[in-house]
Amino acid sequence: MRYELFIALRHLRNRGQDFLSTITIIAIIGVFLGVMALTSVVAITGGFEEAFRDRVLGINSHMLIIKFGIDFRDYREMQKRIESIEGVKATNPFILHEMIASHKKNTSGVLIKGVDIEHIRSVSDIPNYLPDASVVDKLPFERFPVDGVQKTPNIILGKTLAEKLQLEVGDFMSVTSPLESLDPERWSREQHRPSTNRFKVVGIFSCGFHEYDSRLVIVDYRALQDFFNQGDMITGLDVRVEDVFAIAPISRAAKIVLPPGRFRILDWRELNHNLFTSLGLQRLVLAVLFCFIVLVASFNIVCILIMIVLDKQKEIAILKSMGAGRAGVMMVFMIEGLVIGAVGTLTGLLGGYLVAITVKHVDVGLDPEIYMIDYLPVRIVPMEFLIIGLVATFISFLATIGPSWWASKWSPVEGLRYD
Repeated sequence: MRYELFIALRHLRNRGQDFLSTITIIAIIGVFLGVMALTSVVAITGGFEEAFRDRVLGINSHMLIIKFGIDFRDYREMQKRIESIEGVKATNPFILHEMIASHKKNTSGVLIKGVDIEHIRSVSDIPNYLPDASVVDKLPFERFPVDGVQKTPNIILGKTLAEKLQLEVGDFMSVTSPLESLDPERWSREQHRPSTNRFKVVGIFSCGFHEYDSRLVIVDYRALQDFFNQGDMITGLDVRVEDVFAIAPISRAAKIVLPPGRFRILDWRELNHNLFTSLGLQRLVLAVLFCFIVLVASFNIVCILIMIVLDKQKEIAILKSMGAGRAGVMMVFMIEGLVIGAVGTLTGLLGGYLVAITVKHVDVGLDPEIYMIDYLPVRIVPMEFLIIGLVATFISFLATIGPSWWASKWSPVEGLRYD
């Protein structure tokens, strides 16, 4: 063991003076609290970002293919072209409209989405949020029934919307649209009453994301084609890929296989740019702010090292008179500061991990109308904890340089002058 480490540990123990031992503990606690707060915030903000991404990408598609104009009839051919791209898992046609839903005296604006029920499981996680996933098998709609008797189309909707409209499974809901028809051949100058139709509720889902639970309604896309008196026409194609973070090359490949100038391609980054940008910025700002807590705690290290230097003037002088160089003296006090920082950092990482685990397993209810989700999510990433530990240790190291340099400049004569 080199003498620098031996002397540094002796200084920190300092059994003869309780005061220095006490402020050493205070300095360690300061670093501990700063690191614990930083790791907790990073875990929780990372959890929010991951929860939003999982909900958004679970309900919505990873990429949208929308045709310029409303005459999107050749969608089956486009599906084959898109599904031929490497990395694409599945595609599904959809029709999307804003409408007004009503039940008894309750009304609410809704976003009604018609999809091909046969392939809904391949592009959406909606069935996973239903009490019984087999409910989606009740949604298929026969637009042209053989017996000529048209049945009421079935729908599923979000839990918050169902509560607002006082709907239960088996109830009927009226849906109204100001559009009479999407078929240009049926347009005329004459005024028409808004289109209205009844739908039967067969399932209520709860995905934990307020935006969907309070507005989204799912139905067979053929029912909406019938509702708007349109032919075999859709709004666009949902595309699900194998790796959401490798969406860029798939988007470029889609532009190649599709007819040029006829389609707009939007991936999940463009569709949710504002949401994920704000979440990332919020996480960065909070991390920087809590880094300042660690920085403030590092000043405790500076203070304790200065006090140790003042208290150990005689020992420093004796060390130098015995042949210790300036680098050796600096090393003694730098080791002391690093030990304080390392102990505070390690205990802070452990404390942050325990806080994150506690929050993850305790039901901390949130108001979904404010936070969009009804629980406090946590994401524990070992690499993030490692980076925080390295940053905290580096800050502690920087805090040791000034006092250590000052101690190394002490002259043996100055330290022994009054002895």
